[in-house]
Amino acid sequence: MESKAQSAALVMRLVKYAFVASGILFVYIAFKVLDQPQHDASQAIQIAITVVGLWCVVNGFYLPRKIFRRTEARSQNLSEEAQVKRWKAKCIMSLAFFEAGVLYGFLLHVLGGSTLFVGLLMGAGIAAEFIWSPGPPPGAENGEFPRS
Repeated sequence: MESKAQSAALVMRLVKYAFVASGILFVYIAFKVLDQPQHDASQAIQIAITVVGLWCVVNGFYLPRKIFRRTEARSQNLSEEAQVKRWKAKCIMSLAFFEAGVLYGFLLHVLGGSTLFVGLLMGAGIAAEFIWSPGPPPGAENGEFPRS
């Protein structure tokens, strides 16, 4: 029988690949379904959106951990189920930041941005989703949970 930690790790692995598939669908829609806009976005808008999108991708690795660090000291008193829920929330927050990078690329494409900036944002978001790993859930022994 699967433990709660194994089940949580499996769910997060499935959620991770659902986010990757979602990012790939945004790329497909942007380049195959939507027409290229008639006007180009200004250089300042392109750079601003690119910086914000890359900020999201980079902070997907660090910000959720930093946000939840304060509550982890108090989490020793919580039940295992509550700790797993907190771990899932942290993981989904990371994936949402990565997906935001992809969505900023999509937005830039819709606004008529440079293909270089659009590709950079979408590629960085999807690559971050691929290389990111949620780590072991609370309560998991070494080797007890499935690898992602």
